[in-house]
Amino acid sequence: MSRFRRIQLTDPQQGEIKLLVAVPRDGDVWGVLSPLRDTPWGEQIQVVSGENLSHALHGWATPLMREIGNPPETRAKRIPDEVGVCAIREVCLGATDACRPGPELPGCYELDTVDPIAVEVAQAWQDGRYVVVVEGSEFSF
Repeated sequence: MSRFRRIQLTDPQQGEIKLLVAVPRDGDVWGVLSPLRDTPWGEQIQVVSGENLSHALHGWATPLMREIGNPPETRAKRIPDEVGVCAIREVCLGATDACRPGPELPGCYELDTVDPIAVEVAQAWQDGRYVVVVEGSEFSF
């Protein structure tokens, strides 16, 4: 079973939009992201409506983007160092200030302060993906 839906849209008003959407699991819309829900990481994961996601998938992304708000880079910068700095930074020969969530996240990034799924969230943000959880039903035509 898939843990995420990776969606890429091109909207006339919003441009290119990349999403990483948590797939619900066992009735929990947060799915694999549930360990992050009540953490500083979870505070930066936007909960969006299924209706707005459906509109975006059908060519009208403005309501979704209003709901999402801040871009991935901004969300990454809001992760506090206590839970965001790489776990191996102190022993890494290549360690830099980029060893935390952000656009220059190194491929060797590791965490030991929160669930490892946070690494996937940081990688998505680095890729310019909005990480979202969808509440409510989507629709199709």
